[in-house]
Formats: sequence, structure tokens, C-alpha cells
Amino acid sequence: MPRISVRRPFAILLIAAAALGALRAARACEIPAPVTTIDPPGFYDDAAGYARDVKPMRDFIARLNTAADKADWSCALSLLESWAKADALMGRISGYQGYYERSWAGTDFAMVILRMPRQFRDANRARFDAIDPWLERIAITTRDAEAINHLHNNLVYWAGLDLIAIGTVTENASLIDSGLIRIREGIRDIGADGALAREVKRGDRALHYHTFALIPLVFAAELVQRRHIDLYRENGGAIGRLADLVIDAVEDPASFRKITPIEQKLFPWTFEDELCWMEPYYARFKDARLPALIAARRPLKEWRLGGNVTEAWGAPL
Repeated sequence: MPRISVRRPFAILLIAAAALGALRAARACEIPAPVTTIDPPGFYDDAAGYARDVKPMRDFIARLNTAADKADWSCALSLLESWAKADALMGRISGYQGYYERSWAGTDFAMVILRMPRQFRDANRARFDAIDPWLERIAITTRDAEAINHLHNNLVYWAGLDLIAIGTVTENASLIDSGLIRIREGIRDIGADGALAREVKRGDRALHYHTFALIPLVFAAELVQRRHIDLYRENGGAIGRLADLVIDAVEDPASFRKITPIEQKLFPWTFEDELCWMEPYYARFKDARLPALIAARRPLKEWRLGGNVTEAWGAPL
């Protein structure tokens, strides 16, 4: 009578489990079809049309950031490589909002890469041969976008962060220098009272746009520290003045009346995830006002900055 092996069924189970795991991993890293062009109507012009047109790109970014949050770097790299090879987002833009969206997307892509462990990036250097030139094309179109450059407001600062983040990833000093020009414009714009004159003109959204403008200034300041550039010191510590203004308003919204008497309206995310700048700011300066504000909101996530900012930039409170 032949001997029955108990090892063979067990081996078959192991193989089946491995195959199922691989299938689940593949499904988890399903790559959305590349978005050729990002050209939505303006955010304030057509809210429904805007939400519809940005959804495919935002869905991709959500998958990318989720992969980063899970430290699934193989998936994150596959997502970026696929869209890079398709030259995604680089189609013609007929309006203006698409330039902002592409700038924010490029910033996010670079921030995800900066979260990747150095050894992983080094081991997959050849795959970045498709990704790096694509990111540089996104940065160059942002640098040259008159739809952004003529504004001289928070969107210029965000463009500066896009250039610095991508320049840092690709080791392109000229992009970093172009980004610094835009970030330094923002730092010069900060008045003695911490206010930004152009954002004050936003009326009942002035406070929101002060908060939104602060994000790229802080993250740019953090990224260029590795080049021994201290943007926090420039214009008499202007970033700190703007940070103080926003912190005061978070603690007491009525304090913003010293800037404008207009009653302020906030988006639901203004005093939530858009306070993500507090994570690196607290990590550097240990401002005693921030632990209570941060703890109540953690984890802070921002789709333009690679996902979970708390995990990537936060410090123990």
C-alpha cells in the first residue's frame, strides 16, 4: 500500500496561499489608466465640473499616497513608473486650473519619492530613468506657466515648492533655484504683522488662504535645509510671523480681526489637514503652543504632500 505523504498537501496549501497573496497584492496595486491632460474648470467657476474632472487624477494620487503610508514602495514605484512612461498630465491645458492641479500633483509625486528609503531608491535606480525626466517636465511647465506666475500669491509659493521638491528628487539645482525665487517672493510678501496683503484681499477666505500659503513656505524651508539655506531667518523671521498669525487664529479665530474686520469662512479642511505644516514646524522649533493643536488632529494628511504628513515629518509631542 503506498505511503501517503502529508507534506504534499501542505506544500500545495503554501503555494496556493502564496499565489493568493500575490493576487491580492497585484489587486491592491492596480494602476489607474493615465490621465493624459488635467484641464478642469476653475474651482470657484464650476464646482461640480471641477470635482468631476479632477477625480481620476485624485484617485491615482490617493492610491499612490496610500501605498506610501503602508510603506509599499514597490507599488508606489510601479504607479509612478506607469504614469511617467505614459507622460501623464502633460497634455495641453486650455484653462488655468489645470496648471495648479499639475503643480500640486508634481509636488505630491516628489514628496512620495522623498519618503522612500534611500536603499530602495538606489536599488531601483534604473526605473527612475523614466520617472525623473517626467517629473522635470512637470516642474518646467510649472516654472513657465504664466497662468501661475502672474498671480504673485499662494499659488506661486506652491509652484516654488513643486520646483524645489522635484529638483531635490532629481538633483536638479536649476529647478531648486527657480523654486527659491518663488518661495522668497512669498517670504518677502509677509508683513510686519504676519499678514499677506494679497491674501487679505480674498475677503471672507483671507484666513483660509493665509493657512494655505503657509504650507509651501514651511515645507520648502525644510527641504532646502539640506543645502544649508535657512529660509526661516529671511525677512526678519517672516515665516515665523505668519505661523504666529495662523496659530493665534486657530486658538482664537476672533484674533484675525486685527487683520481684517470681515467675518471669515473656512473650508472644513482649513483647520484640519491644512495645518499639516505644524508637524515639521514643531519638529524643528518645539513651539509649546503646538502639541495640543497637533494631538487633536493627528494623523494630519495632505494629498499634495505625499500622504501622511504626521508619519513622514512628525515628532513626538
